[in-house]
Amino acid sequence: MKTKPVTKASLYGGALKAASQSVCDGRDVTQGQLAKKANLDESTVSRYLNGKSVAPERFVDILAVFVSDHGHPLSSEAHAELHRLRKNAQEAQTPRAKLRRAEEEIEQLTEQLAAFEETARASQDAEIQRIMEETRVDTARRVAELEADLEGINEEIRKELAQEKQLRQALETERDQLRLELRDKNKLLADAGELVRSMNADLERKEEEAERREDELQQLRREVKALRGQLARLREEKTVPGESMELKSVVATQSAGHTATASPRTGTAPASRSAPQKKPGTRPSQVPAPRPQTPVTPAPQDKRRVRLIWPLEPLFATISMLASVGAPLLILLNCAAFAAACGSKNRPSLTGLVLLAVAGFLFTLIGYVTLMVIAGMTDGLTGDHRPLTLKIHRWALLASLPALALGIHLLVTTRVTNTGLWWLHHFGITT
Repeated sequence: MKTKPVTKASLYGGALKAASQSVCDGRDVTQGQLAKKANLDESTVSRYLNGKSVAPERFVDILAVFVSDHGHPLSSEAHAELHRLRKNAQEAQTPRAKLRRAEEEIEQLTEQLAAFEETARASQDAEIQRIMEETRVDTARRVAELEADLEGINEEIRKELAQEKQLRQALETERDQLRLELRDKNKLLADAGELVRSMNADLERKEEEAERREDELQQLRREVKALRGQLARLREEKTVPGESMELKSVVATQSAGHTATASPRTGTAPASRSAPQKKPGTRPSQVPAPRPQTPVTPAPQDKRRVRLIWPLEPLFATISMLASVGAPLLILLNCAAFAAACGSKNRPSLTGLVLLAVAGFLFTLIGYVTLMVIAGMTDGLTGDHRPLTLKIHRWALLASLPALALGIHLLVTTRVTNTGLWWLHHFGITT
């Protein structure tokens, strides 16, 4: 709920209302009697008491006489406070309100003066004539003061009007400037909209071109995939007469299709073969008959390997890998054993060493060949494990050379190693 703001006029009206309520109880003394005493309308007095209008100085004096006549005289301090509040309220009024108040007060004084003059003319009493003359002089003085106030109020109103005019001119200037800025902004907005539309059109064209190129790329990928499949099939077959010609014709056909497909993208039509034109008066040239192509016989495909059941393929793969690893290891062990026999303190006699060398050589040769044969035979039965076994088989063959070199080094230096002694003891030979 909004509260009414407290102003100086409302404070002044509240003080007047509080002073009048001390005697105006609504039964014997009413607000209408106060209006009649002040020679005013009851609505005017109500506006004074509610703070909607600022009561003049005369009303304060009449109110003081009114409440004093009814047994509640105002103290000098209360009377002075009412005049102070009146001055504050009058100073806070706008020039137009002051002008309105002065005009109302002049009108009231004029009416009172006319009433006094009529009463004075009707009465022949000298005392009344004197009072009426004093009243007329006071009224005339008050009217002169009010007219002087009116001049000051008019001057204030003229200044206020000049300020309002300057403010209006400034506002109109600012309005025109804002209109110019708005027009420039609208122009920039229109240019930006046109730029956005052109950019959207370019973007749509580029998207369409990208989609067309994507389609062409997909088609090229399918053609390349088909060519790779044909090349793979041709590689699996054996070379026969006419095969290279057929491959070239396939590639040429695919290249021609690619050129025909790519021509719409570049915007140029493919060059067509020039047909022989018929000259007037000459016979058309005969086209040579095509040569019969040599029938291409399909090459016999490699025999597929027999697939075994699942547990056997890992078993054969394991056997092949163990045989491949055991071949170089056998060379190294036999060489290390003979070197340990030659270099030990309790070595056999020369005849025993010769026999041991012959036996070791035969054992190494036969064992190596046997292991390689086992690795080669089981390699064909390894199924999906064949790439792994092939890789291990190759590394085992390469490892045989370093094993042989290390064995020769042990034989030359007759170095006794624990591995060589262990291998001799394994066959029952002690040194």
